[in-house]
Amino acid sequence: MNLVTAIAEELARAREVAIASHGLPDGDCIGSTLALAAALRRRGIGVTTIIGDPVPPMYRFLPGSEKVVLPQEVDSLPPLLVVVDCTDLERVREGFGERRREAQLIINIDHHVSNSFFGHLNLVDPGAAATGELIYGILKEMGTEIDAPIATALYTALVTDTGSFQYENCRAGTLRMAAELMDLGADMQLIREFLWESKPLLSFRLLAHVLSTLSLACGGKVAWVVISQEVMVRLGAGPEHVEGLVNYPRSVAGVEVGLAFRELEDGMIKVALRSKKRVDVNEIAGLFGGGGHKRAAGCTVPGPLEAAVEKVVRAVEARLDCDGRIY
Repeated sequence: MNLVTAIAEELARAREVAIASHGLPDGDCIGSTLALAAALRRRGIGVTTIIGDPVPPMYRFLPGSEKVVLPQEVDSLPPLLVVVDCTDLERVREGFGERRREAQLIINIDHHVSNSFFGHLNLVDPGAAATGELIYGILKEMGTEIDAPIATALYTALVTDTGSFQYENCRAGTLRMAAELMDLGADMQLIREFLWESKPLLSFRLLAHVLSTLSLACGGKVAWVVISQEVMVRLGAGPEHVEGLVNYPRSVAGVEVGLAFRELEDGMIKVALRSKKRVDVNEIAGLFGGGGHKRAAGCTVPGPLEAAVEKVVRAVEARLDCDGRIY
C-alpha cells in the first residue's frame, strides 16, 4: 500500500479530525486546509480547522474560512491530527508541538524540503509546487467529488505558491492540475478579484515606504528591503500587508537573491529569502533555524534590525561571487 492510499484510508474511516497549519498563513496553507476540511465534512466527519494566525482578509472569500480557529482556542485535539504545509509542529504556533501527545495519529502533508518528518505518516514531496497538489491527490484517492468551492480553494493554493505559475516549481503537471480545477469549477473571477484586484490602500502606502529602503550589495547581486515595527504601527499595517514585498528586490535586474526583513513586535526579525537561479536559499535559511525551498525560504533571527540585515546579507554573499561593494 502506498502512502497516499494509507492516508486516504485513515481519513475515510475517521470520525473526527483536526487540520492544522502555520501562522502568518498564505494561500497554500489556507487553500489546502479548507479544501481538505470541506471534503471530510461532506463525508460526515467532524472537522476542526486550526491556523496559527487569523485568516487574512484577502483569503476570506474561501468557504470555510469563517470556521478557522486559533490554536489557543482548542481545548483538546481529536485522535487524528493532520498538519498541512508545515515543516514542523512549532510552525503552527510556538509550543504547539507539546500537544502532539493528544493525538493518536499525526499525518504530515507538506512540500518543503526542510520538513522534519514529525508525523506518524509523512507525505512530503519537495517536487510538488504546493501542498495543495498533495491534497488534490489524496482527495482523488478517496473518490471525493471535487465541487466548485473545493476546486477554488485548491486553485488558490496552487496559484499563490507558484507566483501565478511563474516560479521554477511550476511544472507541466502543475498546469494540468490547474486546468482540471478550472474544469471542476474553480471560480477564477473570484480568485482574481480578491487576490489581485482588491488590495487595500494601506498596502500601497506600505509599499511606497518599503521601496525607499531598497538596498543592494555584492555588486548588485543581492537586494533587500526593511520593514520596521515603527512603520508597521504608524501605518496600522498587519502581516497581510507585507505579503509579496520580497518579490520587489528579487525582481531588480541583475539581482540573484532578494530579501525582506520585517521587525516583529517582540524585536525578532522575520526574513523572507528568494532567489532566481543559482542560490539555494533554503540552505541559508537553515543557518538561522529556518527553511523552505531552494528558491523561496524564510527564517526568524534576533534583532536589532540593522544587525540582522548585516548577518543575513553576509551569509548570502558567502554563496555568491561578490566584489564587496555596497550600493
